[in-house]
Amino acid sequence: MGIKKVGLNRNIKPQSLVEKLFFLDFMKGLKTTIKHLFRKTITVDFPYEVTTPTIRFRGVHGLRNVDGTESEDFNSWVKKLKIKPPEVGETRCIACKFCQAACPVPELFTIKAKKLDVPEDHPHHGLKVLDVFDMDLSKCMFCGLCTQACPTDCIIHTDVYDLSSYTRKSWVLNKEELSRIADDFIARRGKEKFDEKSNWRDDQKVWPEYDTPRAKAWDGWIPSYQSNYNSSNIKTEVSE
Repeated sequence: MGIKKVGLNRNIKPQSLVEKLFFLDFMKGLKTTIKHLFRKTITVDFPYEVTTPTIRFRGVHGLRNVDGTESEDFNSWVKKLKIKPPEVGETRCIACKFCQAACPVPELFTIKAKKLDVPEDHPHHGLKVLDVFDMDLSKCMFCGLCTQACPTDCIIHTDVYDLSSYTRKSWVLNKEELSRIADDFIARRGKEKFDEKSNWRDDQKVWPEYDTPRAKAWDGWIPSYQSNYNSSNIKTEVSE
């Protein structure tokens, strides 16, 4: 009764007596460790050290507020969806739910609008305001489709990537928290230009021409949308 070799590594020879006595395998491993010991470190000691992601980074989402840089058709979207015209500092979100429709996991969004309780003679009678906008980031894939679907450039990705928490509940962000994240991101990096050298490879793009509108958006250019968001579809969404 002998020892039977099993597994895929049948060609590996057992250690010789010399290798066992002088720890030759250990010395080979130690040689590799010493070779890399004095090289420049490419990793960071997180969370004591942090890196700054590139502009294209798809981090925690944010909701932009009205700041005077809205697109030309922003007011028409507000009028179509019967939203109270937002003032400076108020959210750009018009509760169209296009972000939820584009999301592969739509249940991560909770979006609700409510009608204003004002007298009939009030100029805002019959109009709505955004009431609830919650995102459960524990279900998010950070694909970026919601940011591309937004007609008012409200929802964006930021460079925030630390989602560590002790509870799952803290991964659900409401509209106030999302607005604060967006304001902080724009204040820190809003004037940066898109790095053309960091474009996605063709086989890594989420959908065709993804990067082009994203890059130009940072130069104040408003991206145009494909046929999925033509006027007929918009009317359907509004009527619902």
